[in-house]
Amino acid sequence: MMKKKLTKILGALLVTSLVFGACSPNASNNNAPSGKEASGSENNESTAGKDTLVIATGAEPKSLDAHGANDGDSTRFKHLIYDTLLRQDENQAVIPGLVESWEIVDETSINLKLREGVKFHNGNDFNADDVMYTLKRAFDSEFGNWMVWAIDFENSKAVDVYNIELKLTEPCGAQLTQLAFLYVVDKETVEEMGADAFAENPVGTGPFMFKEWYRGDRVEYTTYKDYWGTVPSFDNLTMRIISESSSRTIEIESGGVDVSLQVAASDISLLEDNDDVKLLRTAGFGNNFIGFNCAAEPFNNVKVRQAFSYAVDKYSIVEAVYSGMGSVADGPISPAIWGYNPNLKQYEQDSEKAKALLAEAGYPDGIKVTLTTSDKAVHVDIAEMLQNQLSKAGIEVEVITLENATYLDRIINGEIQMYVLGWTTNTGDADYGLYETFHTGMPSWSNTARYENTEVDELLEIGRKNPDQAARQEAYNKAQEIIVEEAPWIFLYNSEEVAAVRSNIDGLVSPPSGRYEFNTITFND
Repeated sequence: MMKKKLTKILGALLVTSLVFGACSPNASNNNAPSGKEASGSENNESTAGKDTLVIATGAEPKSLDAHGANDGDSTRFKHLIYDTLLRQDENQAVIPGLVESWEIVDETSINLKLREGVKFHNGNDFNADDVMYTLKRAFDSEFGNWMVWAIDFENSKAVDVYNIELKLTEPCGAQLTQLAFLYVVDKETVEEMGADAFAENPVGTGPFMFKEWYRGDRVEYTTYKDYWGTVPSFDNLTMRIISESSSRTIEIESGGVDVSLQVAASDISLLEDNDDVKLLRTAGFGNNFIGFNCAAEPFNNVKVRQAFSYAVDKYSIVEAVYSGMGSVADGPISPAIWGYNPNLKQYEQDSEKAKALLAEAGYPDGIKVTLTTSDKAVHVDIAEMLQNQLSKAGIEVEVITLENATYLDRIINGEIQMYVLGWTTNTGDADYGLYETFHTGMPSWSNTARYENTEVDELLEIGRKNPDQAARQEAYNKAQEIIVEEAPWIFLYNSEEVAAVRSNIDGLVSPPSGRYEFNTITFND
């Protein structure tokens, strides 16, 4: 048997704007909940005796259910309430969470020792029954299945109150990493309340307790004083929903908020010149791309997709739209994610080559397509630049802008030809960055391109199931080569995670996953 106290995951990059498995809805600021006033007046000042931390973020959650929608925005809110079985340190190495230690018995057996003395926010004891219930609940969820797909529930069991024998149906190279994203719920509370009520009044073991959700305006929390980890040094936390990045910048500069997340590239130089503000920057786990519906004409033809890739100058787009933030993408995952292939083919802009490929595909006189985007400013800017660049290769593009929720629904339903989107590889492991987005049969909220390739499927299954890291890397290298060659996306941008904090704030780091640990914050005056 082999003892395992730490599993290292190399990775880092990519954060993005939206995704379904990381889909960021761009919420408005003016819809109050039934029976609640969205005035925001109580907690909009960050100087409230320094007992209230106020954070600005771009969109409200789609769900606060631990195993509900797992887009980036929802995760920012849920991460305050719930703990995960395992965690990741600043280098994405797996470290203890609610699981205090673990033992890898063999390729399909892991023993988990749970942390004792932990209580849920309602006072219920945390134990092995809650973990087994959580694992099964996540398995049954379309948003949580990716974390627990390999678990053999018939043979896994709680040995006693704090010990679990976890069996896998087959080896899974990323299983421990995936458990670092599994939020744990209280079995008794969920069963008593029901899923819908629980999503509105969530209970976890995390450092903050849910207080109130004022739709379109803010979510309020109180500090959990009996937290097993680092107890926050302040009493309350408010997440304000401010959709416009420029408005978030005004708030952080004026002191209206203590922390501003999702800082826009256009605001970085302004904030750098402000002595009252500090910027926290790190390579993210997200990327933005131009996706094609590969299941429908004309993008079911690989030569058409390749022609579009050659027609685009993504360097000028990234420079203009992101102003030096992040980097130009050369493939479907960023260099900071474990499993990245650094030797991928590049699509350098070549309008003549694009025209030739279109002619070979049956469009000698050019082609007309529709590019649909959300109303998010950065996506609109990208769409307009694409429209201009593609015209030079004989491609006429009609740009349609939709409200974000409608936009995402239409992508999922296969009603859009070409779109601007992003994906966040939260785990820092290529499994989540490639399997969910390119494996045949994955749901359309993750495989938005409806891409299918049996060889890629086989390679991604090797990468997912083989516990040998060298074998996984080899499989991922080949899979990325094929994906880039077949161009289901125009690979555009590797993101950067940027947050702004007031100068009197210490203890916060900018994580590549975007899962901030606000309980470590202290006020220095």
